[in-house]
Amino acid sequence: MLARPAPSPRAREQVLVIDASDPSGRTYHVALGSDDRMIHACTSAQAGLALLPDVRPDVVIAALDTADLPGLRLLEAVRHRQPGVPVIVIAAHPTVEGAVQALRAGAVDYLGRPVSPGLLSEKVVRALSEARSSRQLAQAQKDARDRWGFTHLLSMSPRMIRVFDAIRAVAGTDATVLVRGDTGTGKELVARAIHERSRRRERNLISVNCGAFTETLLESELFGHEKGSFTGASGRRQGVFEMADGGSLFLDELGETSLSVQVNLLRVLEEMRFRRVGGHELIDVDVRIIAATNVNLDQAVKEGKFREDLFYRLNVVPVTLPHLRERPEDIPLLTKHFLQDAASEYEMPPPTITPEAMEAVLRYRWPGNVRQLRALCERWVIQSNGRDLRVEDLPPELRAQGPADAEPTGMFIDDNVTLPQLTDRVTTQVERAYLHKLLSRHRGHLINTAAAAGITRRTLFSRMKALGLEASDYK
Repeated sequence: MLARPAPSPRAREQVLVIDASDPSGRTYHVALGSDDRMIHACTSAQAGLALLPDVRPDVVIAALDTADLPGLRLLEAVRHRQPGVPVIVIAAHPTVEGAVQALRAGAVDYLGRPVSPGLLSEKVVRALSEARSSRQLAQAQKDARDRWGFTHLLSMSPRMIRVFDAIRAVAGTDATVLVRGDTGTGKELVARAIHERSRRRERNLISVNCGAFTETLLESELFGHEKGSFTGASGRRQGVFEMADGGSLFLDELGETSLSVQVNLLRVLEEMRFRRVGGHELIDVDVRIIAATNVNLDQAVKEGKFREDLFYRLNVVPVTLPHLRERPEDIPLLTKHFLQDAASEYEMPPPTITPEAMEAVLRYRWPGNVRQLRALCERWVIQSNGRDLRVEDLPPELRAQGPADAEPTGMFIDDNVTLPQLTDRVTTQVERAYLHKLLSRHRGHLINTAAAAGITRRTLFSRMKALGLEASDYK
C-alpha cells in the first residue's frame, strides 16, 4: 500500500483505488492522473476502508477479487461507511448476472479485466461529473432549506438569490405581493414560499387561476354565491376569499380579469369585506394577497385594460422571476433535481445525462421555462429506465440547436430590464461561450486555459464554477 497521504485541498478530486493486482497503482495513475485529480491506491479492502475518512473520495474503484473482503462485500462496506460515494467495480471474470447484482447493490459501473485505460478514464470522468452535480444539488437544497427556509425553490443563480432575499424580507409581513414572470417560471412556488415563511403558515394557502373562468364564474369562484343567484346555482357556495380566511390567497393570471371583476377586487382588497354573488350579507375576512401575472401590467394600464388603482394596490412588493434561459447556471442543477424527483415518484433508477446532451439542454431556449424542463425530465425517466441520456435521446427541438460555442448574436433581448442588468446578462453569455471555446481547445487543462485567457488559475476556477462549466467535461 502507498503511504497514507496528507490531507489535500478539496479543489483536487480524490480517487480511491482498491485493487491487489496493481500494488503500485501505476496503471491507474497513467489512466486517471491529472493536475486536478489525486489517486490513492491500496492493495487490500481493510487498507482502503481505513483511508475513507481521511481521503473522502469523490469516486472509488473496487476490485471484487480482494482476498480480505471478496465479492460484493467490499462494495457494501464502502457504501455503508461512505454513503453516496460512486463506486466502480472491477470483476476478474465478468458476467451479466454479476453486473446486474453489482448495479443493484449500488455500483455505478461494472467493468471486467483487462480494463481498457480509455474506458476506465471515461467511466471515472462520468462518475466524478455525476458526483459533483449531486454535491451541488445537495448543497443548493441545503441552502434553500437552511438559509431561506424554502422547500420548493432551488437555485444558484444570483438573479434568483435576489428573489429569495425579497421573499424572505416580505414573508413576515402582510404586505401584498405581485409576482411577475413568464408562464412556467414558478410563480406559484414563490407564493408557497412566502406563505410557508409567514405567520399564516398554519392556515390555508388557496390558489385560483383567474384566467380559467368566465367573468360570472370567476366572481362566484372568488366571492361565492347564494342559491338561485344565477342559472345552475343550486345552493350556497363559499368563495376562495372565505376559504382563505386567516391564511393566504394566490390570485394567478390576474392580468386576464375583466374591468368589472377588477372593480370588485379593488373594493375587497381595500375593505377586506364582500358580499357573495346574489347575497346581501357583508362578510369580513383576513386574507394576505399574493397576485401573479405574465401580462405586462404597466402596458395594460396604459391601454386601459387594467385598472391603475388596482395595479398600485397590488404592486406593493413586486417580485420578478427571470426566464430559465436567463439563469443557465441553474439548468444542470434543476435537471438533476427533476430527474431524481421523477425517478423517486416512479420507483425507477435516475438516468445520467451525458455532457454532450447537457450542452444541448443548455443551448435550448426553453419557451416553457422550468415547467417544460420538469415535464421533459419526467419523460426521460420513464423512457430511459436508468440508462444514460444521450443527444440522440433528446426531442428534435433540442437537437436542432446550434453548436455550444456559437456566438450569442441571436440572444434574447429583454426590454423590461435596465441597461446595466442587460449588460451583465450579455457579458455572462459571452464569457461562457468564450471559456467553453478555450476549454475545448485545451481539453480541460486549467493552467493552459488560464494562460490563454490571461487570467490566474484561481480566477478561471471561480468563473467556471459561477458559469456551470466543468473541466472534466472537456477531457
